[in-house]
Amino acid sequence: MNKTVLSSPVSTSRTKNTVRSFARLGSLVLGSLFVLSILLQVFMAGSGIFASASWWPMHAAFGMWLGLLPFAFLPLAWLGQLGRRSLWLSGLAFVLVELQAVLITLPGTLGVPALSALHPVNALVIFGLALWLVQGAWQGVRSARQTA
Repeated sequence: MNKTVLSSPVSTSRTKNTVRSFARLGSLVLGSLFVLSILLQVFMAGSGIFASASWWPMHAAFGMWLGLLPFAFLPLAWLGQLGRRSLWLSGLAFVLVELQAVLITLPGTLGVPALSALHPVNALVIFGLALWLVQGAWQGVRSARQTA
């Protein structure tokens, strides 16, 4: 005779709530790290302009790593049920971070180097998206605490 062990609805619900809470907190931490990383990027760019050109390789290398943060935010936002807006904004932030390198090289290749000025403008847009993601994650954490 086979005995099937069924999980109780209460333990399943508790597990889902735990995963959701952990993902929301993780989204908040990761989103905050994303905001701080953008500020560090701006600092390195400013240091490259005003202090020493030796900052530019660090700025470029860190920029390549930066795209992982909004990409990692996606599954946490999904598991934390932060809503479609957070999912879309995270995807958009990932695409815009990846576009940053293109905005440095492509305009010169096309013979329109002035379009490289879109690089810092895009950085401001990414920063705004990052702040919006953190705000959404913070609301998710607060709503989870209020319902607990």
